[in-house]
Parts: sequence; structure tokens; C-alpha cells
Amino acid sequence: MPRRAVIIAACVLLPMAAAVATEAVAQYPSFPSGYGYMDPFEIEQLNQAVAARDHSTVRRHGWKLWAGIMQPSTVDPGWPFWYAWPNTKAAFAPPPPPLGASPANATEASTSSAQAGPKKSLILLNAGRAGQSGADEIPVNVQNVPTYPIPAPVSAAYPNATTQCNVGNICDGSHFAFNGDIMIATETLSPAGFDWIRGQHAYEQVTLDEWHNITGQKDLALPQPYLVTKHMYWPVKKDGITAIPVWHSYHPDDYPNYAGYETWPDLVAVDPTGQSVGKTVQVSYLRAPAPWPTVIASAKVYGLQDFYYHQVTKEDWQSFDENDKAILNASSYWAYGAPFGEGDYLVTIAMHINTREIPTWALQSVFWSDVPDGGSYGLARYAQDRPDLPQAKGPWKHYLLVDAYGIPDKTNPDRLPVATNFYIELVSHPIGTDCNNCHMRAGWPEASQAGASSYQNPDCRKLLEAFSPSNACFAKYSRTDFQWIIPDRAIPPPKQ
Repeated sequence: MPRRAVIIAACVLLPMAAAVATEAVAQYPSFPSGYGYMDPFEIEQLNQAVAARDHSTVRRHGWKLWAGIMQPSTVDPGWPFWYAWPNTKAAFAPPPPPLGASPANATEASTSSAQAGPKKSLILLNAGRAGQSGADEIPVNVQNVPTYPIPAPVSAAYPNATTQCNVGNICDGSHFAFNGDIMIATETLSPAGFDWIRGQHAYEQVTLDEWHNITGQKDLALPQPYLVTKHMYWPVKKDGITAIPVWHSYHPDDYPNYAGYETWPDLVAVDPTGQSVGKTVQVSYLRAPAPWPTVIASAKVYGLQDFYYHQVTKEDWQSFDENDKAILNASSYWAYGAPFGEGDYLVTIAMHINTREIPTWALQSVFWSDVPDGGSYGLARYAQDRPDLPQAKGPWKHYLLVDAYGIPDKTNPDRLPVATNFYIELVSHPIGTDCNNCHMRAGWPEASQAGASSYQNPDCRKLLEAFSPSNACFAKYSRTDFQWIIPDRAIPPPKQ
């Protein structure tokens, strides 16, 4: 069984006094050395670079974080090292039953823990936190978005996973989170981040209410070693050729309509056997998300070596719970109309890496590209400042990088540049967004009306405004230090 599953179970099921403190830090692997993470000299440089509006320095740091976090695991063969880290489902699980609890109560708590997590897909969570836009602003909630009904074979094979967390949703698994579309999401935390959430009881809404209403604490301050990721896999069948959409700058930054990958006309193909690599073949993808038709196009074929990838083994499959398997199968049915199973592949197409190393946060995000030098399609800016890291294993250079450290636009100090991951953001946001602008708004209580935390609420509308923490639009709620997962996933009090 992969290390993650073992340690998460230990952390969640121990009595509360033992499940917090330094349990995770002591047991989980640390970030690989030599990639700049939590390096005092680099942190000093980052603070200076943000003040000097120096993108090159922060981008070099972002590239190193990306290369480092994808290094091979020493405990889970074939996976990147972060795979063993705790995930957000474990961090926001209900507390274990008290010692001496009755069997009925213990069973109820165990069931609650198994189903912990949001009752909506990540896409719906992102859409749900949006507020109201004015007439002169691009709204967050774009129109005519696709819907992905759960495939009938998935509902039949995994009834508990597809009925326990709202209609049309799949419960988060022990390894994967449900994004609501083809992308297979994971959300992982550094051990220090996991320990802070559990130790501070930040996984409970009652704690957030106390901080906001009772103690008068204005904003949270997370520990410097706090790191959180959002990683996206794409399913690839072991036999045959699988299509993947690619971003080629199809729209300008101010495009107001839906621009998710279902609308992208260009595809690449992946052939795990290697037999068709380098050829151009006709491929198709996208099965049944209304109202979008299946996409058919000619595509260049790539090999697995051009992606970070993992082939799912028998041991992996046995370690996945019912929710994990439902998420994987829904993805493969939507992508190419067939079930997912042992021997099939997961390839990395996008990843956020957000760290608390500096007060403005180090926010970087990467996405796979068929033009990794950025020389075509207006993507050159995303290839800039890539350092030479001869020790880094894997095709990290085949990805492009977005930085969002809160550095204002070169020509307008009151505006942030567009900084978006085209795979992750465009399925729920317009193109013209910046990660820093979005995450700075995270807070409690969370609601779309004025005075509460949301993305583009009536108090702070503009998606590219260079906000400061002292901005008046944050005055009525407690900011959660750039973390949406805290208000999104904090669990309500148990029913009386």
C-alpha cells in the first residue's frame, strides 16, 4: 500500500492529542534539497525581487520548485515525491471519536470521516465563490459552460461514490479529488501545513467563527513552511492513442466568454507503445459533456517520455478507494469512452505550487506544452528564466510556467498582469485573471454578498487590481492568508 494511505489513516484515526502537533512532519518525506525551497538566502532574494518588481528572480525560484517537487518518490515507486504527502481530504476530516465512545457513535464518526470533504466538485466550488460583477468588468461566472453528467457505467459500478455527495458529484477519494471534468485532481499539503490545520482546528467552521467573531482576530497567519499544491492528471489508455487538448493562445487576455479546453481546436496525441511517435494522426476526445461536441483533429503523436507520467499498477489499484476509482473512470469515459484500470497511465498536464515562503506568497503554476521553448503561439513569456538544473530528473522543461507573486504590471502599478493556468483556471474563470488577486481575497465568512469573502464580490470587483492586505474591501471579514481550501473545506458542527 502506498505510504500516503497508511499515514493518513494513522493521522485521522488517532486520538486528537496525538493526531496533531508534529505527526506529519515526523513521518512524511521532506521537500528534496537543492531546489531552493525554504532556503534563507533565496527567501531574502524573493522579498527583494517582489519589492523591485523583478520577475526573473521569482521565476527562477518557481522553476526550481516545480522541478524539485516532481522528483521521484523514495517510498512510492513511480510516483513523484509529493504523492506521499497528506491531502486536503485528510486535513479536513472530522475529528476521531472520543475514547470510550459507543460503537454506534464510533461507526457514525467513521462514516463521516470516509465522506469528509466538499460536497461539490472543485469547478463548482470555484464558481460558487464568485460574487457580482459590475457593467464594466468581466464576470467570473462565464456563461455556456459544459456539464459533465456522471457516465452510467460509473454510477452502476460505484454507487456509493456517486450518490453520497450531491447529485452529479463524486466524493473525493483517499488520493484524488473530483474536479467535475476530465482532469483528475489532487490537492496536497506540506507536512507542516497539514499539522497547522489539524493542530489549530482550522478544519472546523466553529474555529473560524471563533477567530472571526469571538477573539476578534482579523487575519490568519500561516506558518512559513506551509505549501499546498493542486495537480492535474489526464488519463491515457495503455493500448492505443489518447488525445489531449493544448493551449495555443486562442483568445486575447480580455476575452469574456468561456474558454475551457473543450473549446480548444488543437490536440496532441500520446502513444504509450511508442510505435506512432512523431507521426500525425487523426484523433478525437470529449464524450457527452453537453452542449459540446466531440473534438476531432489531426495531432502530432508524443511519447510518454515527454510528460511526467505514472502507470497504475495492481498495488496502486488496490490502494485506491471506491471514490478514487469512480473519479478515474469518469475521467476516462469522458476523455475516450472506455473504463480506466490497471496498466493505464496518468500524465501530468498542469500543477499549482503555492508556498508561504514570503508574505505575498510564492505562487507559480505550470502547464504542459507542445512548444516548451514558447517560441510559437505567443507563449514565449512562459518559458523565460528557466534555469539549468542538471540534477533534476524528468521532462520538467517540457512545461511552461506562470508566476503570480503580486508584482504589478510594468505599465500600471495599480494592476496585476494576467497570470492564469489555462488548463486549471479556464474551466471556471475567464482568461483575464491573476492568481494573487484571487487568493488574496480568501477568507471567512465566505459568501457572495458585500462584507464576506468571495471572488469578485461587491466590495472588490476588479479581477486584476493590485490589492494590498490593508485594502478596505477586506475590512469586514477575516482573510485566511491566501488559502481558499480553509473556508471551502472547513466542516460544519455535527448535527444535534
